[in-house]
Amino acid sequence: MQKQLKQCFSLFKVGAFFAVFNSFFASATTQFVMLIFPFLCVLIAVAFYTLLERKVLGYIMNRKGPNKVAFMGMVQPFSDAAKLFNKESITPGFSNNFVFVLCPSLILFNSLALWVLYPFNYSEMMFICGLIQFLVVSSMSAYGVMLAGWSSNSKYALLGSVRAVAQSVSYEVPLTLVMISVCCSLGSMWCQEVKEIQDGLFSLGFLLDMEGMIWLICMLAESNRAPFDFVEGESELVSGFNVEYSSGGFAMVFMAEYASMLFNSLFFCVLFIGGSGAMLMLATTLVALGYVWVRGSFPRMRYDKMMNLCWRYLTGLTLCLSVFCMCSLYW
Repeated sequence: MQKQLKQCFSLFKVGAFFAVFNSFFASATTQFVMLIFPFLCVLIAVAFYTLLERKVLGYIMNRKGPNKVAFMGMVQPFSDAAKLFNKESITPGFSNNFVFVLCPSLILFNSLALWVLYPFNYSEMMFICGLIQFLVVSSMSAYGVMLAGWSSNSKYALLGSVRAVAQSVSYEVPLTLVMISVCCSLGSMWCQEVKEIQDGLFSLGFLLDMEGMIWLICMLAESNRAPFDFVEGESELVSGFNVEYSSGGFAMVFMAEYASMLFNSLFFCVLFIGGSGAMLMLATTLVALGYVWVRGSFPRMRYDKMMNLCWRYLTGLTLCLSVFCMCSLYW
């Protein structure tokens, strides 16, 4: 009898262990899927955004975009990604190999880290100072670009990365001042609270329309998009900081740029337009199309004029608007 009890007790312990293990494994798997799912959605959105950009630019230039792969070229981004990642990755012999290989992953990770700040409905991660953390994470992108240009040991790549750092540091000043005004107007720095305040409201976009336009200009400069695409100036620097990258490294840098553009469009709509659900997605799509329209319509500025625009006009204007906003709230 005692022997049978010992056997039953041992079987009970084994069963309890497997039950706890299965519960832990199921919980860990669920958390992992919930963490990875938004990033997969972002990467798929990036693929179709590149297709949309090529289509729109084609119509702007009075030609057709991609239309051969599958129905109306819908699978073109995925075939391009498969081609890039299957190509041979060439590392220059004169480069700093470890940093050179690491930088594309660092740039892509920094771009995807922005999406953690967005208050998804099922997300358990809430950042109380999400607006300030957005500034911190977005400013970190210049480090990856700088390291990529430096580790390539190429004069074209180094000049492109130096331009990226100067441009990022310059336009972060008016961007920070705009953020201060928005925080004062909404009375919160919590992304979830800002989203709840703006749900169904469209008043802030009209009250802060000037700051909204400044925000869009700063986002164009931070994303290194036309007319501020000095980092990848083809006519001057061949391809800028990523001139030595090929295969998967180039693809990751490319995906990081478009992922940050999509997040900037979404963040602009959350801060200045409001709405939720389908209305928010429609507004985000229109703002993202604005990036494409600017690229197809405006030529590249001169570098000195870009710096003058930041330090002589935008910084002073945003400072005055911030002071006016704080004084109006106080009185």
